[in-house]
Amino acid sequence: MKDKRGFLLGEETLKIIIAVIGIVFLVFLLTSVYFNLTGAQDKKYADASLNNILVKEVARVNSGAEINPAGIQIPNPAGWDLLSFVQGDKKPNSCTEQNCICLCQDIKIDVFDRQIKNCDDKGVCSVIPTLKKFDKITIGNGGTWISVQKINDEIVIAKK
Repeated sequence: MKDKRGFLLGEETLKIIIAVIGIVFLVFLLTSVYFNLTGAQDKKYADASLNNILVKEVARVNSGAEINPAGIQIPNPAGWDLLSFVQGDKKPNSCTEQNCICLCQDIKIDVFDRQIKNCDDKGVCSVIPTLKKFDKITIGNGGTWISVQKINDEIVIAKK
């Protein structure tokens, strides 16, 4: 009579390997769906923050209205960056040949213009022709206060 213990061990090992691969696939699928849904929500927040708050304030300041000394608050999305793209910079496609401001996810290591591609794909940009270049402003968990001023016919944006 043959000893079948070795054969049985191979069968069980194969079942365990297939089960682990299935579990890893399910975890990957669930995390990708979660991040896709939260990313879409963050883009809606970014669009609202940029267009409904900041661009309206820039238009108000451009029209000669008095500057708000307290500044304005950009409430969300937390962890995203407010970036300026002016003449001479590499820009997202939505800003070609124009100065613009973008609200995009933060890219920790920006190689091969990943930040610009991210602003194009997942961020929100708005054209401001007289924008002056400013340093990156990161939106915090409780929002971030910024000032918008018109100095020498240029729109100057700074963190408060």
